[in-house]
Amino acid sequence: MFRIRIYTPVATDESGWPHAGGELDVGTNRLHFLVDLRAWAAADYERQWRDGLQRLTSGAPSTALMTAYRGPSAELHEMWGLWRQDEFVYVQEHTVLPRELESPFDPANPYPHLGDWVPASDQNLPLAEWRVEIVHLFAAALGIRWPLLP
Repeated sequence: MFRIRIYTPVATDESGWPHAGGELDVGTNRLHFLVDLRAWAAADYERQWRDGLQRLTSGAPSTALMTAYRGPSAELHEMWGLWRQDEFVYVQEHTVLPRELESPFDPANPYPHLGDWVPASDQNLPLAEWRVEIVHLFAAALGIRWPLLP
């Protein structure tokens, strides 16, 4: 299974930070994250996720799904990086540091900031990585819940 969604209502903490709970299902793994809603609305994230999935299913070797765009003057942004390798898609958390970029960060086009896939397990990196069959990603991009249940 592959699915990304916002699953909680918007909450604002005591410091005034609006956010919502996000969930990424990758195979049998359910990964939770907080969606930062200071600079982008939930609909902006959902649009970028659809575009990102479409990009990968259209043949791109990688894509990114934003989870925390904090505005043009922020110190960092967060996203899920997805890389296509044969019949699988590998997923890793990815942080973008705008101060290290040559041009302003565009959250609607985060793809140039992803880089090549580095297999975490092969390189003994202390980085979590998940894998799912690409058919699940295609199903998600088409709005099909896969596998089909009787």
